[in-house]
Parts: sequence; structure tokens; C-alpha cells
Amino acid sequence: MSYQPLALNDAKSIDFDASTSPVARFPDGLGVYASFSLDQQSAATVLRVRTWFSSTWLPLATVLKPYVMFLDAEKHVISNVELFGGTNGATFVQGSYKQGYFLVPPTARFFILYSASSESDRMVLTAQTGKRWGIPNAYSGTVEVKQEFSHQ
Repeated sequence: MSYQPLALNDAKSIDFDASTSPVARFPDGLGVYASFSLDQQSAATVLRVRTWFSSTWLPLATVLKPYVMFLDAEKHVISNVELFGGTNGATFVQGSYKQGYFLVPPTARFFILYSASSESDRMVLTAQTGKRWGIPNAYSGTVEVKQEFSHQ
């Protein structure tokens, strides 16, 4: 597995594709993934992770639900994060997204960003009408990750 560097305040966008992205087995099942290396930080940092919906039409939308697994310098798992909550937002060009923050453990030197399996719990979105929708998990989609200082 190769790890691309993620510098502090550098955002990387990953376009996962079910037919061309690498696939591995994770705690909840198969998922596509991207792996990153982190510089050692003297202050607390977080990963901001954004994922975009495939459509603004909720009955047709899917989403690549991201999970993060942190590894130490010897590439041993030190933290499985299997909860992606967060807030909704939008950009003019890319449309609606959901974003969450993951605290980077002080001993983390690598992390793997991977997709939830199709059998995992769905993200729930509330439409402007108040109706709630369970958005199906997808293996294709765009995710952005950025390491930044914790705002606490």
C-alpha cells in the first residue's frame, strides 16, 4: 500500500470509482480506499472530511460514506472511526455535501480513508419539506480530506 502525504492545511480530493479504485476488506466489509501519511504535529489536529451526494434529487441520490482508520508509525491500527456524523453544506460548483471532523490521535502517522460497505447503516438527510431520506451507500463518489488545527 502506498501512502500519499497530507500536509497541514492541505486539502486533497479523491474521486473513488467502484471499477478502478483499490478495494480492501475493512471491519464492516469491502470498501474502496485511499491511504495517506501525516507529519508529526506538536498541536492537536483534526481531519475534516467532506463527501458529496451523487444527486440533489433525494430519491435518486447515493453517497460514498467515509470512514477513517488511523495507524501509528509501524502501521498498526490505533483507532477505527466508524461513525460519520457532521453537518450539511454546499458549494456552488460541486453541490451538496456532508462534512465531519475526526480528531487525529497524537501517535497517528498514517490514515486510511475508506468507504462504508453497501450493507452499512445509511446516512439520513432531511429534505426542506421535513421528510427524512436514507441515502444508499455507494462505492463511487468524491471525498475531500483536509488536516487542520483543532478549533477547541
